[in-house]
Amino acid sequence: KFLIVLTGLVLVIGLAACDGTDEDPTCTGDQILNKSGECVDPEPEPVVDTTAPVFGNVGDVAYTIGDADPDYLAGISATDDTDGNLKTSVVVDSSAVVLTAEGTYTVLLTVTDAAGNVANASYDVVVTEAPNPSADNAALDIAAISLPDGVTVAIPGNNKIVLPGFGSNGTFFYWSTSEPLVITNTGYVINPHVGSDPVEVTLQARAVNGAYSELIDFVVTVQPNPEITVSSTVLMEFDGTSEEYVVEDKTDIPVYYVDNGALPYMDVETFIDMIDGAIDSEELVYTLVDDDKLKIEYEVTFLDFDEVTEITEQYWALIDFTANTFTVNNFDFFGNYVASTESDYGEGLTYVDAAYVDGNEVTIPLGDYNFDITIYNDGTKDNYLMPVHVINLLFAGGIYYDVYYNGDMLYGVDTFGISGGGEEADAILTQARTSSVNGDNIPADVKMATYNFMALSLDFFYGLKNDRGVDTYYDVMVARVESLMNASNNTFYNKMFDLAYALDDLHTSHQFVGFYNSDPASSRGASLSDMGSRVNSFYDGLFAMQDLLDDKYGTHAEDELPTLKLLDDDKTAVIYIYGFSIDTPDDYKAIMESLPTTVENIVIDLSYNTGGNIGAVLRIFGYITEDQFMYHSQNPADGSAVTYFIESSYEAYDEYNYYFVSSSVTFSAANMMTSMAKELGYPIMGQASSGGASSIGVIMAPDGTCLMVSTNNVLSTRVGNETDGYEYLSVEGGIQPDYIMINATNDAEIISIIAEDQANAE
Repeated sequence: KFLIVLTGLVLVIGLAACDGTDEDPTCTGDQILNKSGECVDPEPEPVVDTTAPVFGNVGDVAYTIGDADPDYLAGISATDDTDGNLKTSVVVDSSAVVLTAEGTYTVLLTVTDAAGNVANASYDVVVTEAPNPSADNAALDIAAISLPDGVTVAIPGNNKIVLPGFGSNGTFFYWSTSEPLVITNTGYVINPHVGSDPVEVTLQARAVNGAYSELIDFVVTVQPNPEITVSSTVLMEFDGTSEEYVVEDKTDIPVYYVDNGALPYMDVETFIDMIDGAIDSEELVYTLVDDDKLKIEYEVTFLDFDEVTEITEQYWALIDFTANTFTVNNFDFFGNYVASTESDYGEGLTYVDAAYVDGNEVTIPLGDYNFDITIYNDGTKDNYLMPVHVINLLFAGGIYYDVYYNGDMLYGVDTFGISGGGEEADAILTQARTSSVNGDNIPADVKMATYNFMALSLDFFYGLKNDRGVDTYYDVMVARVESLMNASNNTFYNKMFDLAYALDDLHTSHQFVGFYNSDPASSRGASLSDMGSRVNSFYDGLFAMQDLLDDKYGTHAEDELPTLKLLDDDKTAVIYIYGFSIDTPDDYKAIMESLPTTVENIVIDLSYNTGGNIGAVLRIFGYITEDQFMYHSQNPADGSAVTYFIESSYEAYDEYNYYFVSSSVTFSAANMMTSMAKELGYPIMGQASSGGASSIGVIMAPDGTCLMVSTNNVLSTRVGNETDGYEYLSVEGGIQPDYIMINATNDAEIISIIAEDQANAE
C-alpha cells in the first residue's frame, strides 16, 4: 500500500508541474521557432546560376594579305550577369584561317562562366589580295587584245595575226603557240593543206606588268587551203645541155600556172618524156586507177651474177591526186630507169654477188607540205599536174640529172657539171639563169613553195636526217618562214644561203642563187663564220694539216706536193692521193709501174684527201688485191641496204704490204676507202678520219636556188654474220686508226709503225 501511495503522489506532483504558466510562443507568418524558442524568419533557399555569358560586337572581319596578323577579339565583348567581364577568358580557334591565300575562313569563339555556362560565337575572316595597280593595268591591256576567231586563206605573205607585244598600260606580252607549224610564235599563219580539217590553235600570252604575271589563252581556228585551179598555160622550150646523157632539145612543152600565180606545173608524163635519154622513158607504163590515181610501173630484167639466171624486178609509183600523196614500193624506183652515162665510172670492176635488205613501201604526203596536185583537162586530154620542182625532185633527183626552170625556159643540167664547176659548166648555168624575170620581186607563192619544198626535200631525200635526230625539217625551218616571206630578193637569197650552211654538213653547200636575182652569174662565197661547229672543226684540222705540209714541203698546194716518196732505203713507198677523179686509178697504176724493185711496203696516204668519185676508189682496190672486196650502202628513207661483192679485171699489185694513212681531213670517198681497207685487214695509221658517208645530189628549189646536199645513198660498213644477221653502220662518224700518229706527215712515225706492225705479225 505504501508503494501505491508513493506512486500516486509522484503522479500528482508531475501533473501539477506541467500546468505552469511558461508556454511556447506562437510564430506568425513564414517565421519559424529557432532552437532558442524564438520566432525567426527562415533561411533563404540557395540561388542556382543557369544563365550563359553573352558575346557582343561579333561580326565578319576583312583582311588584306600582307597586313599585320589580325587581333581576333578586337572590339568583341564577353559578359556574364554574374561574373561580369569575361573577355580575357575567351578561347579563340583561328586554326582554319589562312592569311596568305584569298578566301573566307571561320573563327570560333568560346567562353565559360564560373557556373560552367558556355557561350559560343563565330565570324568569318575574308582574306583578299592587296589592291594591285599592275594587275589592274594588265587586265586593261588584256581586255584590249582582239584576235580573230578564225583565219581563212589569205595571200601568202599577208597571212598574219597581229600579236601585241606591249599594251598601252605598260603590259608586256610574250606569245607561244600550240601549233607552231600553223601559227608561229610571231602570229604568222600557214594554212593547213588542201583537204585537211581546220586546225584549232591555242595562242597563249604571258602578260607581265611590273611584278604581276598572268597566262591567257586565245583559241584561233585556221582554215585549210582551197584546191588549186589552173589559170594559164605557156609553151616553153627545153634545152638538154647534158654531156653525160643524150637528151634532145624540145619545144612547145606545156607549163601550167595555178591561181594566177608564178609556180610552174607540168604533166608528169610530159616531164618524163622531156628528159628521155637521162631516163629510159619508154620503159615506164602509165595506168589510171579509180579515176584519181596515176600508177607508173616498169620492170628491169637482168642476168644474175651467174650470168645465166634471169631476174626481173618490178617497180611502181602511185600518185593519188585526191589525197595528194606519192607512194613507191621502195626507193629503188627512183634509180633503175636511169639511162647509161657517157663516162664509165665502173671500168674494170665485176660485181660477182650481192646481199640485199629490201626496202619498205614509202608514202610521201605531198599535201602535208602544202603541194596540191591535180588532174586538169585542157579540152583534149587529162593532164596529171604536179609542181615542176616536185616532179624533178622525185623523178630526176636520183639520176644525177636535173631540170632547171627559169621563168622563160627549161634546162637539163648534169649534177656533176654543177658540182665540178669549170668554164663550160659556168657558162651553161649563167645561160640557164638568164631570164626575163631577173631583178623581179620573188612572187609570194614561189617563196612559200620554196619554204615547203625545202622541208619536203630534207625530210625524204636528205641522208643525214636520222643522223641529226630530226623529226621534220619544218621544225628547223618554221622560225625562218615569216622572214623569208617578207624578205627582199637579196635578203631571201641570203637566208637560203644561211639555211644550207645551218645544216652543218660538209657535203651540203650553196651552189648559186636563184634566177630572180638581178645578176644571173652572181654567187655568194662562203666563209667559216657561215659554218657550223662540225664544219669548223674539219677546217681546223685542214689548216693544221696545211701548216704541217708547209713545214715539210714549203707548200700545201696539191699540184706542187709529191705523189710518191721512198723511205727506209727505198723499202717503203708512200703514195699520196689528194682526191679521187675518174683518172685517179690510171695515175695510181702509173706510180705502181714506176716503183723500184726494192720496195716491200706500200703506204697509201689519204691524210690530205677530201674525197671525190667513189668508182675511182673501187677501181684502185682492183690494183691492190686479187681478193674479192665489198662495198656497203644503206638508204635510211626506206630501210634498204646492199652489199656488193666486187672483183676486178685489173692485175693487182698484191705482192706488197699495204698500209693506209688517214687524218681528220680524210673525208667522203677517202673515208670510204679507209673503211674498206680496214675491213680488208689493212692497217690504218694516223688519226681518225673525218667521216662523210653520203653521196651528193642537187636540190633545185622553186626560187631557183641550187643546193648540193647529202643524199640517201649512205656509205656504210657491215658487222655480224650470216647466222645472227648483219647490221649496217653508217661511216658518217669516221674510222678509227689502228696506230695513232701524232703527226700524220711524219716519215719517221710511218717507218716506226710499219716496223711495229710487222714485228707483231711475227
